[in-house]
Amino acid sequence: MEESERVREVIRKQVGDDWDDEVMSRSRFKALSGQRSDWEPTYLFWRDLILSVARQLGLFIIKPSHLNNQWFNRGGLTPLSLDRVLFEMYNEGEIVLPSVDLVDPTAGRLSQVFTRLTNSMIRRSRTTTPQLLMSQDRLILTSLLKHKAVEVVKLLSECHWTSSCIVTMKRFQDICGGAYEASALLSHLSAQGKARYLSLSKGDFIEGVKVSLSASSVPSISSLDCDVLHLIWTTEKLQQQLNVIDQRCQTSRKSALACLNSGNKKVALRHVRQLKLANESRENCATLLNRVEEVLDVIASAESTKKVSEAIQIGAQAIKENKMSVEEVQHSLQEIEESIDTQKQIENALESTSLYTVDEDEEGIEEEFKKLELDIEVNSAGETEASKSAESLIDSLSNLKLVDDVLARTPAVQGTVETIRNNKTETPVLETA
Repeated sequence: MEESERVREVIRKQVGDDWDDEVMSRSRFKALSGQRSDWEPTYLFWRDLILSVARQLGLFIIKPSHLNNQWFNRGGLTPLSLDRVLFEMYNEGEIVLPSVDLVDPTAGRLSQVFTRLTNSMIRRSRTTTPQLLMSQDRLILTSLLKHKAVEVVKLLSECHWTSSCIVTMKRFQDICGGAYEASALLSHLSAQGKARYLSLSKGDFIEGVKVSLSASSVPSISSLDCDVLHLIWTTEKLQQQLNVIDQRCQTSRKSALACLNSGNKKVALRHVRQLKLANESRENCATLLNRVEEVLDVIASAESTKKVSEAIQIGAQAIKENKMSVEEVQHSLQEIEESIDTQKQIENALESTSLYTVDEDEEGIEEEFKKLELDIEVNSAGETEASKSAESLIDSLSNLKLVDDVLARTPAVQGTVETIRNNKTETPVLETA
């Protein structure tokens, strides 16, 4: 459904048949004049309608030109009061100007504070007019911006069980609905102390966002956060690699089956070779992806262990201060043990779940290829070519390392990472086309 049709549907639900009533439309579409008590009902009507339409469309950024030309255009008749409505909404804080009221979230903390002070002075000294608001390319609806920010944090909370999380800028933009929306939301969250921008350059320029998932402010950026961002960025790149390989496998399967059905055995053999090389590359790429995810899991577990240790220290201090009895402490420890057992059961259930299943139709195809390979000798030179085509992906993981001081303080992390590095194979993977 197009945007204009969705807007008309929202208007029909909220206004009803009054939207087509000529007398009511003539009253609503005229300019605001007189005392506030005279035009306030009309103002409230358009304000609520703008917010309702934007909410139903999932928008918190509106274009003033769309209001007249698309949203509320009634057979060529457009509201004459929209500029005044937007002006009143701006004065009441319902609307903000991105160029004045928002700061660049990628700037440093001191730069953001200075920009806010400067913008505040500019706003007080400059007279904002209805015409100025209508000439803006974009306006931000404050209430919907705050609502969207809560939704983004909630969505991230469902994917992470820690008090804060780090995501790549691409992932954050996908969640927010676009680059401009992500910038506005990041600016708002940064002003609230709930998010921080971070970046690093390791061959590629990598951008990310650290978001607080609890009531407390987001912690400052550490070197470990940059390493975690690098690891998360690598997992996304490896996943993209897997998607490309899967597409090649699918194409090779279809081509091989078509050639087998047509009796062209020679061409079918060529597609089988390509499929075999792609499958080998997929296995190696998936192995690398699992290794990186293991490191991320170890870091998350270490963070959880650190918080548990801090909680125990706080609990011990509370016992001393409140003079708790031995029975009360024993009861609390029993509850903790039950929680740990429940967590272990959940972890075991997750570990026992298969991450990859083979479709029954694909198994049948593989059997056909095996029969075909019994009759035709596969050229070994093709396998050697695959070995040369993917050395760079193995090297990408070898350059990833955690911060030494963090590893030194967390033996579990250090041991797991060292095991992963020692077990790294020389097997090649297929580079993304």
